[in-house]
Amino acid sequence: MKIGNIKDIIKEIENHENIVIFHHIRPDGDCLGSQFGLKELIQENFPNKVVKTVGDSKGILSFLKFEFENDLNDDFLKKSLAIVVDANFKERIEKRELLDKNLFKSVIRIDHHPNDDDLNAKFKWVDSSYIAAAEQIANLAVEANWTINKKAAEYIYTGIYTDSGRFLFSNTTSRTLKLAAKLWETKIDVDYLHTNLNKSSEKDIKFQSFVLSNFKTFKNVIYYSIDLETQQKYNMNPASSTRPNLLSNIDNYRIWLSFTQEETNKWRVEFRSNGPIIRNVALKWGGGGHERASGAIISNPQDIQKIVEDCQKEYEIWKNN
Repeated sequence: MKIGNIKDIIKEIENHENIVIFHHIRPDGDCLGSQFGLKELIQENFPNKVVKTVGDSKGILSFLKFEFENDLNDDFLKKSLAIVVDANFKERIEKRELLDKNLFKSVIRIDHHPNDDDLNAKFKWVDSSYIAAAEQIANLAVEANWTINKKAAEYIYTGIYTDSGRFLFSNTTSRTLKLAAKLWETKIDVDYLHTNLNKSSEKDIKFQSFVLSNFKTFKNVIYYSIDLETQQKYNMNPASSTRPNLLSNIDNYRIWLSFTQEETNKWRVEFRSNGPIIRNVALKWGGGGHERASGAIISNPQDIQKIVEDCQKEYEIWKNN
């Protein structure tokens, strides 16, 4: 595998007539926005290319009308470039079985998570200075001097907006804002996007009330946990129950966490901070991610207190440096 850059990615796209784009499991606005934004960009600028998006949006952001084409035969795969956006290991990629066949002419990875992978990709463009993979896609389009149509801009803007926490997270840069402005120039309906991305339901409010009434603290760490039974009580599922930022930036709690049961012996941990490098804790517990935004999977809820204490230790290291 070769470390690539924007020019390598552009050339690889230009050299293939068939392209298949993948997103990660537990989809979010960034992976879907990157995937469908890139598809629209390629189809707009290379109308003779055939671009397929594979996966499953799990019903999120339904107002954007994601359409997948998962029934691809082996002959098509053998003639295609695979592009993995916002993901690394195959176990975290939706429709990984297509990659497992090892039939693609070439594989490339575009990601802002500074982690290894097992994709055997020809090129990987991995740069954690980007707030979102969608920001990478936007920059790619600008560097390639591609036409950015309104539909592509809507998808890409959604990815940037959601992964940057509405431009509030610390990795947001002047480049992020300049690229967002470039997307605005396509006349996207920003009010429509913002309304749909920020609206809440009565169910959401009840769940938020649960979190705000049941959180726990340990020194400089604040967190909540929710099991399957409680999720059912609030008509929620593991994906919709994972909202660590409900506890963000409260007093002097510099680290905030969520522990969400997904299966009998499977809990998802989300780590966030506004200073301490909680990626170190995520790595210790078999996960990874960004310095201040990471995730992991644990099997035993009895480990929750241990993880919280590890986070406090990371806070002490950060505080004393």
